[in-house]
Amino acid sequence: MKRLLIIFCLALSTSILAQESNNFTVEVNIQANVIQTLELITVNTMTFGNSQPGQQVIYVNPVNDLSAGFMIAAGTPGAEFRLDYELERQLNRIEGEGFLIFRYELSANAIEDQSSSQLIDYQDRNLRFNEQGRYYIWVGGEVNLENAQPGNYEGDFTIEIDYI
Repeated sequence: MKRLLIIFCLALSTSILAQESNNFTVEVNIQANVIQTLELITVNTMTFGNSQPGQQVIYVNPVNDLSAGFMIAAGTPGAEFRLDYELERQLNRIEGEGFLIFRYELSANAIEDQSSSQLIDYQDRNLRFNEQGRYYIWVGGEVNLENAQPGNYEGDFTIEIDYI
């Protein structure tokens, strides 16, 4: 019992000396690794087919057009996220000079049902993965052909998904 009391007194005096000398260093390292996986799977690309003579605009409705692109976002079940994408993209003519401007529209749903999907405005809006960690996205939009040269056009569509 006496030995415990002496050890306690020595420890107490050591801490007092350290405080009186004002010469001590405290170092705290905190590290957190949060790993949330995220995968964006392209199931179908958007297709336009051929335009009709005199047709000025081609529109693919992401809610009900079977030509819409279809993607599945796979992430953490129940997690909230936001989608970010560019509203307009340039489509370049493959055979040479020329381009078209495509204006994108997205619709999305927590279930795999395009007809009940809702248009996603380009505003910050919180979305949530379903219980299986899935969220379904359809891609459509509009392109003006008024000044288009005949040929094939291609371009990339980039979508960002950020966990909240």
